[in-house]
Amino acid sequence: MRAAALPALVRPFTLLAPAVGAGAGALVAEAATGVLLRPLTLALGLASALLVTCASNAWNQAYDVALDRINKPSRPIPAGHASERDAIVLGHVCALLGLFAAYMTGPWFFACVSAGVFATWIYSAPPLRTKRRTWGALLTISIPRGLLVPVAGWSIVVAPTGAEPWMLGLVGGLFVFGAAVTKDFADVEGDRQGACQTLPVVWGAQRAARFTAPFLVIPFLLYPLGGLLGLLSPSVLWLAGLGGVLAIVGGVSAWLLLRDPADLARRGGNHPAWALMYILLLGAHAGTALVYQLGL
Repeated sequence: MRAAALPALVRPFTLLAPAVGAGAGALVAEAATGVLLRPLTLALGLASALLVTCASNAWNQAYDVALDRINKPSRPIPAGHASERDAIVLGHVCALLGLFAAYMTGPWFFACVSAGVFATWIYSAPPLRTKRRTWGALLTISIPRGLLVPVAGWSIVVAPTGAEPWMLGLVGGLFVFGAAVTKDFADVEGDRQGACQTLPVVWGAQRAARFTAPFLVIPFLLYPLGGLLGLLSPSVLWLAGLGGVLAIVGGVSAWLLLRDPADLARRGGNHPAWALMYILLLGAHAGTALVYQLGL
């Protein structure tokens, strides 16, 4: 494997969301429970989040090589800069190191990370390869990349045994469940040939975009609802402000998707709305930490 292929296999840009999410979850737990966050434990947790995400990305490229030859021929394996075995070995090494760091962080964090590693493995690898299944793919993306991120971050500080961390995870999980569809629009040809029944393949671009749009707005309205129900600690005013800002940005993303759904499939790369949604996910993580630190 060429050294230059390593960053392309782990895809550094995708590492931001789990790292920011885990750190934000820890800050949220500290503010909500009063238990002080230990810097060394946080460092181990963040290292684990980064490593297991690297593993997920490497595995995905190893098992998607036939699709990438059509959809993304410049990626390291189809371009000849790395082999499938290189990517699998890299994924295994990163996963083992990440699981070890998770074990050193604490039992609840280890449980969350283990569940996430399992989900990302079955998403890409046979025999299950849930990537081929319309709803199975979305579930095995939204659980590790959405639902479990705030919960895992919370568990860096204290056990996530109450409703609060799971309510925060529900917001992220619902958002990712819908937003994950957008990464499939540019991959229709390869996914169709690879028998991956993504929503754009099964429903077409227009219907898939209409399905996705509500998930970019509605989940963030759960923040003030959680406050009204007593499930989230900050004041409803702070939560309404957070949810309102995120819902507006999500509405812009939805508009970008819906104004020309056919354009989603025509583009050779990710649609601009995808980048905006990734930024929105980062904003949700950072925003919750800010609201909890300042709004309690």
